Amino acid sequence: MELDEKIGKKLKDIRVNKMNISAREAGRRIGVSNSYVSRIENGRIPSLSILQKLCDLYGVSLQSLFMETPQELKEENVEWIAFGKEMEDDDLTPEDVKSILKFLKKRRDDN
Repeated sequence: MELDEKIGKKLKDIRVNKMNISAREAGRRIGVSNSYVSRIENGRIPSLSILQKLCDLYGVSLQSLFMETPQELKEENVEWIAFGKEMEDDDLTPEDVKSILKFLKKRRDDN
């Protein structure tokens, strides 16, 4: 299953099983049509702002949509998932991590 399909499936699962609201209601709350919500749930990737609105509505982090579920977990991804948890715990954004890595690279190059 492709990433866009996985994200759509997760969003639908949250909407139906956690929020217990219709696609029409979800769309109304974030300002899009119910058919657009349905297309997202069927694998269409929306803009980042719409995806963030859905995450806010559903009470989940954007990051959680991209994390693999335990049954999909591959050994090579364990370190990155653990690092993602550390990022969340320290309230680091991807931009913060990029800045840190850039700083470290510069320090290594200077030495």
